[in-house]
Amino acid sequence: MRRRSLKIESKMADGNVSLSNLLQKTQELITLGTSQAIVLQKKYRRFVLHNPETISKIESVLRALSYILSGRFGASEALSELVFSASQLLTLLNDGIFREGKSKVTCDVTCVKRHRILLWLTVVEYLEVFIELGASRLWGEAGKWIIVVILQIAKAALRFVLLFKYKSGVQRTPLIPPLDRSNLLKREEAVDEDATNAGSGEELEEAQPEEEDEQTDAVPAGSVWRGARSGRLVRSLSATSSGSSRSWKLPKETSESKRVFQPTDLSNRRLFAESLYICRPLIHITSMFVFGQASWKPWLLSCGVDVTSLAAMGDSSDFSEEERSELSRRTLLLLFYLLRSPFYDTYSKTRILGFLKFMSDTVPGLSFALNPLLDYLPTWQKIYFYNWSS
Repeated sequence: MRRRSLKIESKMADGNVSLSNLLQKTQELITLGTSQAIVLQKKYRRFVLHNPETISKIESVLRALSYILSGRFGASEALSELVFSASQLLTLLNDGIFREGKSKVTCDVTCVKRHRILLWLTVVEYLEVFIELGASRLWGEAGKWIIVVILQIAKAALRFVLLFKYKSGVQRTPLIPPLDRSNLLKREEAVDEDATNAGSGEELEEAQPEEEDEQTDAVPAGSVWRGARSGRLVRSLSATSSGSSRSWKLPKETSESKRVFQPTDLSNRRLFAESLYICRPLIHITSMFVFGQASWKPWLLSCGVDVTSLAAMGDSSDFSEEERSELSRRTLLLLFYLLRSPFYDTYSKTRILGFLKFMSDTVPGLSFALNPLLDYLPTWQKIYFYNWSS
């Protein structure tokens, strides 16, 4: 008995040693993989910051490829949407690298949490159509509607957090707008020109940060005053010269002032209007379950909610330029109701297809562009013209 117990104890000891060795090797592999990922991340970030034009071309090629793949074979709509979503996410990632590379503004905890919500919402909005298509293929129509409801409830909850907790005002689409890279491309061209003229890489690396500092520090703090209600920018008295050639024109805005978006405080009526706009997808989906997908009531209810929301916003003259642009976008998107069922099936379909067919047969060379559109328009109408995807 004693010998048998000693054998058992030795086997247990050997097992514990082998298990500890396995855990140690697994931990070493995880540490090695993490370090390699950090190195790759730093290399990619360096490549993006030094090649903005190349990065923009890659994103454009991916975006164009998503349109080319549409309607080419059986599962092309899912693959096309995957490529398009990947191009949007790649643009979002690269814009974040560019913003982080040139930003010198520290952000508090509240700002970090708000940006995290904006980031997650933007990612979900870029991926939601592909997720719906994937759910429809994997789990059928019932699975698709379950995913749609979950996505819209999550989006509405996060948008309400932004609206009431972080005072986001009129929420733009996308919530994180694409970065204007024209200044980056111009800077890269100027740097290349200086490199060919000077022929020295070391002088180039020293000149580029100085140029960025000059642009960042071009306008002193407090030189511009923004109205609390109107959002209008006015040159402050401290930023004007004391001589006879005094100018009240606004100073050239820095990259920091251009990037910071100051939302307008909404009154109770406008908060109700923005809440209606956020709830509109959930109202439409609920009415579809109650009245059926072929009923006119969900279409009329959703359109009424959109119109009521825009009307309740009132005069937009006191909004900022970005908010006025968003309200104009929402107004133009009312035209999408012409392409949404059941209005499309009853009135628009025959007229739109007839007009496109007439133009394809009449105008020479136009058939190469319109025939693929005619073939794929029913699929586009079914996938992209949901009332909750605008």
